[in-house]
Amino acid sequence: MFDQYELIAAEYAQHFTDEFDVRPFDRCLVQSFAELVLRSGGQTALDVGCGPGQAAAELTRLGLSTEGIDGSPAMISIARERYPQGRFQVADMRELPYPDGTFSAVSAWYSIIHTPADELADLFAEFRRVVTDPGWLLLGFQTGSPPLSFDEAFGHAVSMTFLRHDTAVVRDALAAAGFTGYATATRERQPQLKETADQAFVIAAVTA
Repeated sequence: MFDQYELIAAEYAQHFTDEFDVRPFDRCLVQSFAELVLRSGGQTALDVGCGPGQAAAELTRLGLSTEGIDGSPAMISIARERYPQGRFQVADMRELPYPDGTFSAVSAWYSIIHTPADELADLFAEFRRVVTDPGWLLLGFQTGSPPLSFDEAFGHAVSMTFLRHDTAVVRDALAAAGFTGYATATRERQPQLKETADQAFVIAAVTA
């Protein structure tokens, strides 16, 4: 999938420039997440599948020392250009290049949309590995609709499928990986933002 994002990185980044400005509900959830991390004594966060860096930058603005990783070199190049004070590197979120317990929190903001449901528990276990105890996890993803496939995006020929995960399945996978659910929220799709599915958000904590 990384190679597909290489094709559309520039257009994708331009399209989602004001992601949080036009989605105030989503921004409030990220703010709540950052406050939970800070109140528990945490200071560091890893944004996996960071794309052009918006979520990592938002977490940094909210007081967390945040790093971002993405499997697409083109996306990381854009993130570094947009947020020169940030820390970004190319890496696979399924094999994170960090020791155990490196971060107080992990954010996967629309990063599990290409991960099949039966692979979520293993992915979350890798997130859990790099999170401290206490620690936190934030997920944003699409829900409530069938998968959506594209053979063209932003004028490029692509082969991309976006998975819409059921929140109960996600929470079960989190529990299997050692996380306890803290909050789950959904909001309906906003057609004026060209959303094609409802949006789901889960905050989870490390299980003691």
